[in-house]
Amino acid sequence: MRRFSLPSRVSLPLCLASINLLSNCAVESSNVFLALYARDIGSTNLQVGFIAAGSGIAFLVASLWFGRLSDIHGRLKYIRAGLAISSVAYLSQSLAHSFPALLAARAFVGFSIGVNSSVIMAYTYEHQRHIGSFISYGSLGWLTGAAIGAIVKDFQALFIISAVIAFLALLVSFFLKDEAVGRTPVTTFPWRLVRADYRIYLAFFLRQLGGTAIWTVFPLYLAGIGASKVWIAMMEITNMVGQFVAMRLVERFNPAKMFRAGLVISVVVFVLYGLANRYLQIVPVQLLLSVGYSALLVGALSYLLARSSERGTVAGLLNSSMSLSASLGPFLGGAVSEAWGYSSVMYVGAGITLLGLISTRGLKDRSTGGTGGPDAPSRPTNSGRVKSGG
Repeated sequence: MRRFSLPSRVSLPLCLASINLLSNCAVESSNVFLALYARDIGSTNLQVGFIAAGSGIAFLVASLWFGRLSDIHGRLKYIRAGLAISSVAYLSQSLAHSFPALLAARAFVGFSIGVNSSVIMAYTYEHQRHIGSFISYGSLGWLTGAAIGAIVKDFQALFIISAVIAFLALLVSFFLKDEAVGRTPVTTFPWRLVRADYRIYLAFFLRQLGGTAIWTVFPLYLAGIGASKVWIAMMEITNMVGQFVAMRLVERFNPAKMFRAGLVISVVVFVLYGLANRYLQIVPVQLLLSVGYSALLVGALSYLLARSSERGTVAGLLNSSMSLSASLGPFLGGAVSEAWGYSSVMYVGAGITLLGLISTRGLKDRSTGGTGGPDAPSRPTNSGRVKSGG
C-alpha cells in the first residue's frame, strides 16, 4: 500500500506549526467558557473541579501510554489517531446537558488530546529540534481559539467549531513524512527516567498543581471582579500573544535557568492575582504570566528532550505531571474557593509553586550526561504544545 510522504514543495516546519496551531485552537475554542457552561447546566464550584479533573486523569493515562508506545512503534499513527478521535470528542460535548454527561464528555476530550500530545513533541524534536518555536504556534492556536470564543460566545457553536478545526489538523497531518520505525527498548514504567530528572518533574507538577487550581475558577473569579465574557477571552488572548513571542526568545538560553525563572515569575503572578480587585488590573499581569510560563515549559522540554533518546516517554512523563496536576488541582481550586473565596485560591497556588521552586535545588545548569542512550545529545539545541492555562 502506498504510504503518505511529505512532498518536496511542502515545508515540514510549516506542517508541524499548522497542526499545533489548529489542534490548540480546537482545545481553546471549546474550553474558554467551559466553567461558565458547567455552571449554566447546574454544576457547583466543586463539580466544576470534578469535570476538569476527569479530563486531566484521561489525559494523563493517554499521554504517558501513547508516548511510550510511540518510542516502540513510531510516531505518525498516534499523531493521526489522536486528531481523528478528538474531532469526535469535541462534538460529544454538545450532547452534555448535565453534570455526569459533561464529566464523561470532557474525559473523552482529555483522552483524545493525550493520544498525540507527547508524540508530536517527540516527532518535532527528532525532525527539526525547534521546540520553542513549535510550542509558540500552540500559543497562537490558543490565541485564535480565545478570539473565536470572544466572537462566537455560543457554547454549542464553539463545540462544533472545535470539532471542525481538529479535523482540519488531521488532514494536514497526512502531509507529514513517514519515518522508519526504530524500536527503543522500554520497561513497563520508566523509573530510570523519573529518577534521573525528578527535580524537573516534581517542580513542574507543583507549579501546575497551583496553576490548575487557579485556572479552574479563573473565569468565575474574573466575572466576580467585573469582567464580561469578551474580557475573559481578552485575558486569554493577552497571555497567548505574549507566549507566542516569549517562547521564541527563551529557547536561546540555558534551559535549567529558564525553568527556575519560570517558577519565580509564576509565584509573583499568582500573588498579584490575589491582590487584584478590578479586572483591568489583570491585563498587565497576563503579560508577565506569558513570559513565566514560556520559560517554564520551553526550559523543561529542552532540558528533558536533550537528555534522553526515549523522547516520546520523557515528553509523556512531563505531560503526565501536568495532567496529574490537572486532575488534583481542580479539586483544590473548587474546595478552597467554596470555603474561602476565589482570592484564597491565588495565594494557595503561589505557595505551592514556591515549594516547586525550592525542590529545584541541585538541578544541573547544563543538560549533559544524557540518560537515554548513545544518541542523546550532549546539550540542548537552541533553535527553533497541553495548555496549562499559562
